[in-house]
Amino acid sequence: MKKILALLLSACIALSFAACGAEQVEKPYASVEEFVQSETVQQQLAEASAQYSAQGLTISAAAQGDKLVFTYSVSTQIDAASTIPALEMELDAQASSFSSVVQKMREQIDVTSPSVVLRYLNADGSEILSREFTGGAASEG
Repeated sequence: MKKILALLLSACIALSFAACGAEQVEKPYASVEEFVQSETVQQQLAEASAQYSAQGLTISAAAQGDKLVFTYSVSTQIDAASTIPALEMELDAQASSFSSVVQKMREQIDVTSPSVVLRYLNADGSEILSREFTGGAASEG
């Protein structure tokens, strides 16, 4: 149960990374990669990683073109089938928040089609769930 709670809470962290990092920028970043490599995002990522490592959750952020990809990995294998409904419900509830993050990305990063992707991986590396937020309707992938 702790792992499920940690996975649900981790979606909130993604929002804070992108939103807080964007607010502190005086001029736009040239790319999502530049944004991800910024001191602000790296510091927030390190803090979040330290906070959740005791619960067996690791967090990473990467740029894939215009996408800001947050990957959450659990260290102990969990039952993905029973976890997915709770994750989907939480991501659905936060869809408008992630759409706001995408809008902030448009304002701060020189990209044409930014998006935020959340990926949840099991201990064996298999994907539990992935969701992309484009600023409009969210899609699962």
